[in-house]
Amino acid sequence: MRLRVSMSRSGSYAVVVTATLLLFSLLIAGCSLGGDGTTTTVSSPGGGPDSTSTASTSSESTETTAGAVTSTTGIVISLPSTSSTEAETTTTTEALSSAETRLANGHIKAMGYIDKVWEKNGKRYIRIDYASMLTGDEAIEAAIADGVIEPGETLDNDYYISNVNPQKREFEVSDSVAITTSTRWVDGDDMSAPCTWADFKSFWGPGPFPEMEGHLHAMPWWIERDGAVVVKIDEQFLP
Repeated sequence: MRLRVSMSRSGSYAVVVTATLLLFSLLIAGCSLGGDGTTTTVSSPGGGPDSTSTASTSSESTETTAGAVTSTTGIVISLPSTSSTEAETTTTTEALSSAETRLANGHIKAMGYIDKVWEKNGKRYIRIDYASMLTGDEAIEAAIADGVIEPGETLDNDYYISNVNPQKREFEVSDSVAITTSTRWVDGDDMSAPCTWADFKSFWGPGPFPEMEGHLHAMPWWIERDGAVVVKIDEQFLP
């Protein structure tokens, strides 16, 4: 493009201003922001292009990956993609009957009358009717309440076994159960003579019973269980 400017007469001169690449064609108008790469060519006013300016641009991108985001500024922001859940634990304690006591080791101990001993599918079982063994004034009061003695009377012995609840409970018996007796007299005056499971089961068998064993099915027995499994069985001595 050519521009001719005529000045006033006093100067009588003319200045021919040739604008080459008018403002570089509006600051290289071909350049663009964003988009795909581009190339812009600018020609001088003398005919064919005697200079070429090439500008290239590349597209900007944002890449997202699990756990991190990368922006065009080059800043990486970590975003945790995992979460944790705390496990909840619920602890329950078995409610005990009035005849049961929880021991320091967590086992449960109770006394009662066993009326059935059996085996099924390779496991051992007993059925027991809980009872409470009372002594002293508590024994006398319970005996009076049950109508066994009249007010003012005393018990022949200083104990009374109260059994007002007819409920019977069945428990599995451990294969390693420890059984002891106090009136079997198989080993002399041993108040805690060991007894095998086979002999113990025979006390509730059809009989006939060996000497000094016929009464054992009618004696009260203490059981100690770990959860629902009996681990100890001991005969209660009665004077």
